[in-house]
Amino acid sequence: MNWYLNTDRKLWPSAPASAWSHVGNGTNLIYCDPEHDLVVVLRWIDNDAIDGFLQRLFAAMH
Repeated sequence: MNWYLNTDRKLWPSAPASAWSHVGNGTNLIYCDPEHDLVVVLRWIDNDAIDGFLQRLFAAMH
């Protein structure tokens, strides 16, 4: 697994800049978001679909 910071919100524009993730083979993802008190595990998701998932997740929380 590699880990990534969402610096300047470049990786996922919908997520806070303080979020980070661990990404493994097959885009198995552990998303960590201290601002929303979240740890989310996603398996086999396309990279292009992650930001859209996060948008729907945040909308469901409000």
